[in-house]
Amino acid sequence: MIQHRLFRVGEMPTSRIEAFSDGVFAIVITLLILSIQVPQIQGRDPGPALADALTTMFPKFLSYALSFGIVCVWWVAHHHLFALLVKSDRGLLWLNSFFLFWLASVPFPTALLGDYPHERIAVVCYGAAMAMAGLCFSSMRGYAFYIGKLTVPGLDRKLLKRAMIKSTLNPVLHLTAVLLAWVNTNIALALYVAIPVMFFLPTRLERLAALKPHKETRLEL
Repeated sequence: MIQHRLFRVGEMPTSRIEAFSDGVFAIVITLLILSIQVPQIQGRDPGPALADALTTMFPKFLSYALSFGIVCVWWVAHHHLFALLVKSDRGLLWLNSFFLFWLASVPFPTALLGDYPHERIAVVCYGAAMAMAGLCFSSMRGYAFYIGKLTVPGLDRKLLKRAMIKSTLNPVLHLTAVLLAWVNTNIALALYVAIPVMFFLPTRLERLAALKPHKETRLEL
């Protein structure tokens, strides 16, 4: 009863939560590149020094590309998830807010990793932040699928289960990389790079979301 009063109340459309989330995604993507500052070189012939400075900044560009990739993975997954929902409620609003909290923090560990790519604490902080964001997103998906029951009626439960397993794999892999960082930071970094690639191909449920079914239509798979 308490859970119902706190979370499963206030049924509403998903349009505002999608608009707010897209705004946060856009800001995060922008902040990622703004953390990379143009080197200031003095002298009449800045060419050689500028080349050296840009070479030194290479880890910053790599960390930016890595975070850009994983943020895009979450944005695509977020888009497909909400394409399957017919409504929202208070519980989904709060779970989405928790996800956005960790998403908004991504520029900091990204900059930290870019500045200190060989430091274990930087590698661990990066993976921990990504794991928390992934965990919050998986919790939101699980709530929408099974607790709030906010999805389009008639979805194949096997597809929902597969989507949940794949979603949970994201934070699990990031936590695994965090543990590996205490053994070898290069292995952890390699796993960070591999994670966005693993989630590039869509699941059958995501292909279904791309069809944009009418909310009143029962889906037969």
